[in-house]
Amino acid sequence: MTEVSDVEVADSTDENAVPRLVDGVALLGEYEGGGYEEPRYLVSRADGQMVLVSPLLHELASRFDGQRTLREVAEQVNQDLDADLSPADVAYLVDEKLYPMGVATTSEPLPDPPRSDPLLSLVFNTQLLPPWFVRAAAKVFSVFYRPLVIALMLCMFVGVDVWLVMSGGIDAAFHRSVGDPILVLTLMVLWVCATLFHEFGHAAGCHYGGARPGGIGVGILIFYPAFYTNVTDAYRLDRRGRLRTDLGGIYFNAIFIVAMFGLYQATGLPSLMVFMVLNHLQILQQLLPLLRLDGYLILGDLVGVPNLFAFVGPVWRRMRGKPDDDKAAMHQALRPRVQVLVTAWVLIVVPLLILGLTMLLIRLPLYLATGTSRALQYGEVAWNAGGSGQVGVLLMAILSMLILLVPWVGGTAFAIRTGRRITRLVVKLRARRQARPHARHRKRSGRWHPPKAA
Repeated sequence: MTEVSDVEVADSTDENAVPRLVDGVALLGEYEGGGYEEPRYLVSRADGQMVLVSPLLHELASRFDGQRTLREVAEQVNQDLDADLSPADVAYLVDEKLYPMGVATTSEPLPDPPRSDPLLSLVFNTQLLPPWFVRAAAKVFSVFYRPLVIALMLCMFVGVDVWLVMSGGIDAAFHRSVGDPILVLTLMVLWVCATLFHEFGHAAGCHYGGARPGGIGVGILIFYPAFYTNVTDAYRLDRRGRLRTDLGGIYFNAIFIVAMFGLYQATGLPSLMVFMVLNHLQILQQLLPLLRLDGYLILGDLVGVPNLFAFVGPVWRRMRGKPDDDKAAMHQALRPRVQVLVTAWVLIVVPLLILGLTMLLIRLPLYLATGTSRALQYGEVAWNAGGSGQVGVLLMAILSMLILLVPWVGGTAFAIRTGRRITRLVVKLRARRQARPHARHRKRSGRWHPPKAA
């Protein structure tokens, strides 16, 4: 989710140029439940990414029909909104705001819309299940969002939790499962199934609200594999619909735990009890508003800010005493209460992430060396198990090697990405330092002029 603001600037331009929307762009109306002083409007691009724009930019885009010229668009907007835009102002807003975001253009070639590439994002991500399959399954699973079904499932989930606490068999179940390769393999299979079911919860919540979910994919988040569901279309829903989509994964985790309780009562497998406990830990992990997990999305929709990480820079600029800076203005556009909440999130989460990532980078060589050594050990185990016909041990060893390979690949990719970000930051800071003396010299010589507004 990207947000842009509008700035008016006058310049020479061709008044007869015809602005038009990029193919595949759709105007979806107001972003409901936003935490901004003035409303924001949703624009969907052809690649499925959503863009938040100001009322003025939305009004302009709504009048781009491929026939009206810049002059005609300016006249119509001025008449409808009692504004004072010139054709040059409209051209500036198109070329400097809407065009870079892949929304509108006045010339060819059409832009290649930039996609966000946050540091803490998935690498080597690929689609696992196609959109048509996910939508069909979401339609089936949407029955779980009927109010009576939700009440029943939550009551059963609470009952299972009470039973887990009162049963007193958790410790014994862990001891029996850890030493048995088949039971450990069962835990791994259940974990994958529960994680996929978690993603179907997001898709089903999206479908129940009236939006169209996309495909389900898998990638590597720093050290471990992670599934994800494309529910970008849920941004068109109201706040309740978005929160339903956000909470859908955790809700489906609860449903899966209830199902595992029933299977445990029928089979008595200790690994099922272990899995129920571990799945609770997965729920708690998802609720943390640190990385781009469910808790982060839930918090963003509660305060009405879809991309909290985008406000790290604006909050920092305001704290440095630069309230007139464009980035700081982005923070000031929020409602006062939302400004406080977003600032608190930045001040708590960012130091924790910096500390954690710094420690991770320092310890990364040791982690990778240990993982490589363990992988070689499991290779020997797999070789011996294959020769002696121990199928369970063989499968466990192979899966263990694959699991150990994932952190190695993800950690290496994260280190490379971090190194590139640091290099770009150093180059940018050096360029600024070199430009400052030149700017001061021009000011002292009397030939310095403030730059145009941008």
